[in-house]
Amino acid sequence: MAESGATETIEMTGHAGGEADGEQRQHLLIGGRAEQQENNRRWRSLIPNHLRNSAICNNYKMWLLIVLIAAIVVTIISVILGIRYTSIDDEYIDPDLKIHGTPRYYIGSMKLPRCSFTTELTVPQSKNFFSLSEALNSMLKQLYSTSPALGYYFVDSDVFSFSNGSLIAYYWLQFALPKEQDLLLKYTLSIEVLVNILRQHLHTADVRKTVEVEPSSVTLHVADEQYVQSLKTGKCVSRILLENNRQSFDSLDLVNCWKTSNYWLVQGENGYFIKASILTRPGGPVCSGVDVASYSTWFLDPEQTVSKFRQIGQSFKSEIIASGNILLVAFNPTAGCDRSQYSISFLQVPATECGGVLGGTNGSFMSPQYSTDRQEDISCIWNLKLQKTSLGCDWH
Repeated sequence: MAESGATETIEMTGHAGGEADGEQRQHLLIGGRAEQQENNRRWRSLIPNHLRNSAICNNYKMWLLIVLIAAIVVTIISVILGIRYTSIDDEYIDPDLKIHGTPRYYIGSMKLPRCSFTTELTVPQSKNFFSLSEALNSMLKQLYSTSPALGYYFVDSDVFSFSNGSLIAYYWLQFALPKEQDLLLKYTLSIEVLVNILRQHLHTADVRKTVEVEPSSVTLHVADEQYVQSLKTGKCVSRILLENNRQSFDSLDLVNCWKTSNYWLVQGENGYFIKASILTRPGGPVCSGVDVASYSTWFLDPEQTVSKFRQIGQSFKSEIIASGNILLVAFNPTAGCDRSQYSISFLQVPATECGGVLGGTNGSFMSPQYSTDRQEDISCIWNLKLQKTSLGCDWH
């Protein structure tokens, strides 16, 4: 019995000691965690604030860069898709615009510094005229028809004439407009845009290999539809090269021009002006109303108007003198006008000084071609401005 009691005592003592060890280990574990947390706190207190802020800033910049790259990618994709499905796409646009759209015409000129003028260039059916005009026209059509902004509206073009001296080519452009056209005319189809696109194209090496055009010489103006239509068809247009002193025509009637305007494109030699005379036959019937306009270029440019008047039901005679060797005369009668009662003649006048203001105390002046037997029927007006005399009088 005594041994049994001793054994129980030992077991109980050992159980009590195990519980004490567990409590001790738990205490040490809790104490270690607390000590670790304290150490971490101390270490964090030792790290400078600017290092912690730098790490946060670097993370922010990285995310900002990622967002920016994503935005750029999305924008590029949107632009590509937008271009693909704009109205310029042939599968999306109205295919009838070029047929039924409102026509818009432009007319202009360009200088060819390395080309020489020949009389063949006054005849559209000649080989030289065809080859040179075809080269220039192919360039115009290729440029405007393939333009991303203009190809949708471009319809046609042509080179219709050449002038001598420094060889100048004259051309026209045709575009088709939709119903909403105000902004289109202000920006996309403005004269400035059309001219700048052509000038930029003329600077490229490929164009200069074919035919050289002086980019700064390019001009363009809004054109009269009826005039361009006459140039396109060749009807109601008469081309005249003044190789002799005078050419006269007893009638203004041109083929198929009974109810429309007719146009006279006249070219003289270098060093000469052109004089035109229009008159009605005495005693014959005349039109009730005729508009006559003349220009010192081959398009209806208001800034180069030589003369413009309206004849109303009376016999008349009008003389026009252009300050150059080319002249365009536009004759626009009312419907049913008997133009056989009108005649027109063209005369070359030497491009010498004729008329003006003379001043000074002495001097002289003479008529064109003075001292030669060749005297032309031309009027020169000289205004003499004299100096003040000793009597204080002004002479005019």
